[in-house]
Amino acid sequence: MKGVIAASGMALAAAHEISQNGVAVEKSLVEDASAESERFKTALSVCGSKLAELSDGLNASVDPDTAEILDFQQLLLEDTDFVGKIEDAITCEKHNAEYAVKSVSGLYIEQLKNVADNSYLSERAADVADISERLIMILADADHGISEPDGEYIAISEDIPPSRLAELDKNKLKGIILEKGGLTSHCVILSRSLSIPCLIEAEGMLDAMKEGALVLLDAIKGEAITDPGEAQIEKYNEYVSKSSDEERALKEFIDRESITVDGATVKIFANITSADEVEESARYGGEGVGLFRSELLYMSEASLAPSEEKQYAEYAKAARALGGKPLIIRTLDVGGDKKIEYMNIGHEDNPFLGYRAIRYCLDSPEVFKPQISAILRAGAEGNVSMMFPMITCMEEIRAAKQVVEQVKNDLSSRELPYDADMKIGIMIETPAAALDAGILATEVDFFSIGTNDLSQYIFAADRANAKVASLNSPFQPALLRTVHMVVKAALEAGTEIDICGQAGEIDELIPLWVAMGVNNLSVSIPKITSVRRRICSLNKSECMLLLNAVLSLETAKESKQLLDEFIGTR
Repeated sequence: MKGVIAASGMALAAAHEISQNGVAVEKSLVEDASAESERFKTALSVCGSKLAELSDGLNASVDPDTAEILDFQQLLLEDTDFVGKIEDAITCEKHNAEYAVKSVSGLYIEQLKNVADNSYLSERAADVADISERLIMILADADHGISEPDGEYIAISEDIPPSRLAELDKNKLKGIILEKGGLTSHCVILSRSLSIPCLIEAEGMLDAMKEGALVLLDAIKGEAITDPGEAQIEKYNEYVSKSSDEERALKEFIDRESITVDGATVKIFANITSADEVEESARYGGEGVGLFRSELLYMSEASLAPSEEKQYAEYAKAARALGGKPLIIRTLDVGGDKKIEYMNIGHEDNPFLGYRAIRYCLDSPEVFKPQISAILRAGAEGNVSMMFPMITCMEEIRAAKQVVEQVKNDLSSRELPYDADMKIGIMIETPAAALDAGILATEVDFFSIGTNDLSQYIFAADRANAKVASLNSPFQPALLRTVHMVVKAALEAGTEIDICGQAGEIDELIPLWVAMGVNNLSVSIPKITSVRRRICSLNKSECMLLLNAVLSLETAKESKQLLDEFIGTR
């Protein structure tokens, strides 16, 4: 049975269904509303204590940022509006506590779900559903624990709320298969952080899997096999052995410099979404942050953009944690597939070609200026650079830099410390920017190539559309020739050149980036050591011969085949 890979890996264990059945809630009127209110308050206290216990357990096993995944639920229990509405339903309308929780939570969930295409708010709706179910089970004095088998198992479910996943025995839980779920769901985030293989959107899995049946979860191919044969089990055993050897080998590269056999250096940076991820990137040997995606700060707000002070605190925290290592903060990249409702961008038939990123920011100084101010101020705390996304022409760069100068004057008048000489760079992710790279390089300090967007614009193929996904292959000669053109233009102008798109961490492509002379690769945190190991195994002069051969090819299949053969000999 097929599914979408959410957390890669393999697992072999017995299937165990994590039931979604909750407590049936009936509406009734109570005679003593005061006593019912006290019963609700007791349930709140019990629920809060349990959440705190689960959070403590997560702190011991995942990174700090992921450990905060239950914080919203904890805050919800203390929220005067949420709790107040439930208490009003009990004391004023004399509803039983279970029904009061169910009805008020239902309204919250409906409001959050009505905000279309916002993954952050969708997760908040899931949090409300999770906490309300837990409260109802406490009120009903029902057993809200999760039964688990005695031995190792693979959890099968429609979806698993974060607090329920936190309760599971991680020594027994070897894999997760969900019929629904999403790549940004809390269950998926936790599974990745816990290194538990996870498959989502596996429709029909609950009907196909028998309780206790042996299941081979292959979250590398994207499939699950019931009652696997000897050959399939042998394949799993080979994976386990190889993974163990791989983990030991990679540890040797955490503190190594990223230098090829013949002395070429390529620094390895991390892509992050919050300051809390800096510590994790350091554990993998990150040499800095090449892409701080600032939009998560905006997506976490319900109705207004985060204040300058809130942004400054986050950016400065990251800068201090890096201790002088580079921190490149990308300004707000809203629009496209990142919708933030309170910014009122509105519906667009083709949002990837619409009002996004720098286009929105230049028209919205009330949003743009506080962010630039926060970044400049954070520059006084460490080695910070600013990067503008979705640049297409010189006019946009100059307009953005003009705003930066206005903000500098404002900071000087407010007598606040800031980095007056902060480096400014741009994302190269549009064909226009790539074609004019030589000209644009004279106006900025560095380029960072966003291969994901660059590919979809070169091939006119939405990267979120599975029907045209094959066109967005990073092995496409047109993409590789475009990247080479940009790198060459940057080096000739003396402008630093980075790659922060997904192609930067693909093993077979790393020899090409080395050959081109890319200065830095910014990759997902878990990939840092494997990318460094690949660089250390290469000889740049050999890679340059490979590059010339690849650039002469005509199809992605030919490129992939030649690169596979080269990597296979190393």
